[in-house]
Amino acid sequence: MWTDSEIHNYAIQALNTAAFIYLAASFAYVFTIATIGSKAEKFWKGLGALCVMSGFALHTGGLLMRWYLGGIGHPPWTNLYESLIFFAWGVSLLQVVALRRWKLPIVGVVASPLIFVLMGMSVMTPNKLVEPLIPALQSNWLKIHVVFGMLSYAGFTVAACLAFLHLMRNGVSLSKIGAGLALMAVIHVGIAGGRDFVSTGDLYMARTVTQKMEDGRELQVKDIYREFEGGPVITRMEKVPGANIFLITSLLSFALAGILFTRQGSKTQRHSHLPKSPSASEAAKFGFDWTRAGVIAFSAGLASLLGIFACVAKALYENPNLSMFSNSYLMFLLAMTVFFCILYLVVGARYEKFLASLPLAERLDELSYKNILFAFPFQTLLLVTGAIWAYYAWGRSWGWDPKETWAFITWV
Repeated sequence: MWTDSEIHNYAIQALNTAAFIYLAASFAYVFTIATIGSKAEKFWKGLGALCVMSGFALHTGGLLMRWYLGGIGHPPWTNLYESLIFFAWGVSLLQVVALRRWKLPIVGVVASPLIFVLMGMSVMTPNKLVEPLIPALQSNWLKIHVVFGMLSYAGFTVAACLAFLHLMRNGVSLSKIGAGLALMAVIHVGIAGGRDFVSTGDLYMARTVTQKMEDGRELQVKDIYREFEGGPVITRMEKVPGANIFLITSLLSFALAGILFTRQGSKTQRHSHLPKSPSASEAAKFGFDWTRAGVIAFSAGLASLLGIFACVAKALYENPNLSMFSNSYLMFLLAMTVFFCILYLVVGARYEKFLASLPLAERLDELSYKNILFAFPFQTLLLVTGAIWAYYAWGRSWGWDPKETWAFITWV
């Protein structure tokens, strides 16, 4: 019979393994696009589906094991770690539905990397223990409210993935999509650099220290201090040598690519209702408007992003004060950016055959709309149950805190 400690370790291993299987699924779908029309396409598509199903099975098993450890009154979505893996599970569930019911495996090329990012962020969360619930969470509303929230967020996420594919199938120009991705990359790289980069021109990462817990566990946590009692918490930082050149180059390259793509995209007439199997000439007519200068600038930005990761890897190896837990969420943000930039270039290189492999634009629009119809009632119930729970927990139904406010904005 397994002990609670063994079950906990097995659950962590299952969830960590699921994260990397989702990553494998992401690359399998990229290779599916890269090999469209060849004999290898069927292999990569099948491998992607197998990875999705295997990852979902391990993911579900890990969640159930954590629920078993906490007991029926302690569901596995009560802290940051569990919220991330439960949200990812919801998106994965709908991806399985897309695979099995809608016969639309290609949605995995957008959904799988998002699931991996969520799971990867959970892997980097220091505290993964199943701990007693604080008084505010000791309520049946916890089981109801959070489930409604995660189902609605998962539905909206898959709707967005389908809508992205709809843009491509409906004839939105590659340059317009490239301009959007370039802008996203500029924002993400800028966030990763942060205020330290603005003030010093260098990339900094948080120092980490080993903290020993009362139960003997050792956790990697950020090295923080206060200059005076009651003052703000300050994190000690370490410079990443050489990363500033790549960061600046990445920002400038993506900004230039965005400008070039925007100028080209504004010259391209948007067309709707692409034929089922567009020819090369039709593909050129309906949105294939890449310019060599824009692609070169975009590729230079991507190469510079990879250079940032190389500098970070070197710093982690040489500097004992840095670890994988230093700015891990920002690194996953950049990793997601890298993946979608690679995906964009692969899709552009196989544009004609990629479009032909997609369902009609009307079908993608319909499925995206169905996911919104599924998610919106749960978002409504999220707000209602949250207000009821807040009233019983804190004596007020609404406090206009950031989480409540943005949930309400999303609903509107």
